[in-house]
Amino acid sequence: MKCFCPYRAHPTNHITPRALPWAISRLPLRGALAKVELFISDRIMMIMRNSNRLTNYDVYPNCQEDIDTPTTQEPLNEMDANATPSDPDCDEFEKMLNKFLFELDAEADDDNDSDDESEEPDLDDKDDEGEEEEDSTPSEDELFPSGEVEQNNELSVKVDILRPIPNPREELDKLVGCADIKQRIDELVALTKYNKMMHELFPDSKQHEVSLHSVFLGHPGTGKTTVCKIFGSLLRQAGALSKGHVVVCDRGTFLGTLWGDEERAMKQVLEMAKGGVLMIDEAYLLNGKHDHDPCKLVIQLLMNTLADESQRDIAVVLCGYKEPMMKLLDSNPGLQSRFPNMFEFTDFTVDELLKITRQRVNSYNYEFTAKAWEKYCSMLTQAYKIRNPETWGNARFIANQLERIYIQHATRCIRHQPKDKQDLLMLTPEDILPITVPSQRTKIGF
Repeated sequence: MKCFCPYRAHPTNHITPRALPWAISRLPLRGALAKVELFISDRIMMIMRNSNRLTNYDVYPNCQEDIDTPTTQEPLNEMDANATPSDPDCDEFEKMLNKFLFELDAEADDDNDSDDESEEPDLDDKDDEGEEEEDSTPSEDELFPSGEVEQNNELSVKVDILRPIPNPREELDKLVGCADIKQRIDELVALTKYNKMMHELFPDSKQHEVSLHSVFLGHPGTGKTTVCKIFGSLLRQAGALSKGHVVVCDRGTFLGTLWGDEERAMKQVLEMAKGGVLMIDEAYLLNGKHDHDPCKLVIQLLMNTLADESQRDIAVVLCGYKEPMMKLLDSNPGLQSRFPNMFEFTDFTVDELLKITRQRVNSYNYEFTAKAWEKYCSMLTQAYKIRNPETWGNARFIANQLERIYIQHATRCIRHQPKDKQDLLMLTPEDILPITVPSQRTKIGF
């Protein structure tokens, strides 16, 4: 029997059953050695039971060290002396061994092929999963920035991120007053939609230039932030902006403690506002009285951004009081031309403030009793007459007064719990506290 030894460059000599364990132990059986050893052991024992030739073997000399040489030899009988390598038992064993190894190799090849095939679908599945992940819509947390602005390694500030609303047109109609603002916004959105429609129908036609950068003028509480949030959502629906969120910042967002903090903060804020609206509240404070005010650099950086034609997916809105804002626009020759859309928010009238009160109270399912409403209207009218126009809070003043009423109402209900649960939703005259408004100071002298 000839058997190829994997550790030699040539086949071994004739191997008898006693030498077979050495040969079997060196065959690359691909992980099935235990199975082979069991099979071979059974066959060897069968041959050894049928034959007494236990010491008549010839082994390749280099392998002699691996074989346990018996110290004593049993006497040979006549059958052993006449035995030849062509003994039927050896031939039968050789055939069975070759058949078994051939089948084992075939099974191993099939297993490897099946493993390769099983791995390929896994790779395809991973690719498909990767494509699905890439095609999947990102979450809101991934779509909108966190609002953290790092001015330097030791200082960071937080800005408000107002996410778009699903029904901006309805929210705009709900606003009290602001009739001129609503009309101007509708016109700007209509022109944006018209440009988009004309570009789809006539791709080669010249488009109207539409600047989304705006200036909101007005006192606190006149709805500038609310309208700005609706403005961004409307521009998103019109296709002018990709996201429609609003990044609200002020002078404190840019003013840092180290040289260059203003520039770093401005770049981060502009990156956050991409696809939406950058709202700078009280923007006139950027134009400090001192010539070396570091925030003056913010205005110059803003001008450079507005002049960049690639920065089209952003709308910048400057908010503040009318007079100081006009001074800011006049301080830079090119600044006013970059903000062609100017919206002026006027103070609410008494009737508009009463309507705002009704809306906010109804949002909590509260109702005024007749006497309570009469008392509230009288007190609000009196407060409106003596107000200081420069410090009057408008809708913000109403929100603060209602907060006081809610606290007084809750305290009363806890101390004297009503028998009817509906009384828990009724605001009585006892809940209406006096309104204190600082009157305008009279100037004395020149």
